[in-house]
Amino acid sequence: MDNFFANFLLDFQNRITEKVPEIKYIDQDLGQLGQDSEDERPPLVYPAILIDFPSTDYTNISGGAQVGAVQISIQLIFAPFSQSWQKAPQPVKEKALEYLAIEQKVHKALQNWEADYFQALVRTNIRSQNNNDIGLRVRNLNYTTQYEDYSPIDEEFKEIEFTFKGNLNTN
Repeated sequence: MDNFFANFLLDFQNRITEKVPEIKYIDQDLGQLGQDSEDERPPLVYPAILIDFPSTDYTNISGGAQVGAVQISIQLIFAPFSQSWQKAPQPVKEKALEYLAIEQKVHKALQNWEADYFQALVRTNIRSQNNNDIGLRVRNLNYTTQYEDYSPIDEEFKEIEFTFKGNLNTN
């Protein structure tokens, strides 16, 4: 594929699957957390990740190419099954907080991750989202990266080869 976002999504899925096998479902955020009816969970397998690219700002570089500064939004979704209140037994509380260890593992897999077509990811913030009405714990992890888009440039101008015949006079 010759599209940054498509390539990134596929590579992201592979990376998370390899580095964080606890994640059972990874897809684009297409509004899956929007409820069909009250008290109904979205049809996902948990823990799940939904990814989106909410904003990309572009600046021009030579020849019509652009640099894109991409915001990446990752919803990390858990179906909690244990209590964490102060009077709960310690093992129960630890079980309830396992999602934080998975979140840290996701961050470890993503922070400074780069490929030949994008710069290293940098975490910018984390936000919690309250979905208690449907029994989900949602953490929003946000990262940024940059990539160069040369797609508007004609193929004949993308690669130029220079050949030098002769010798250099070093006097």
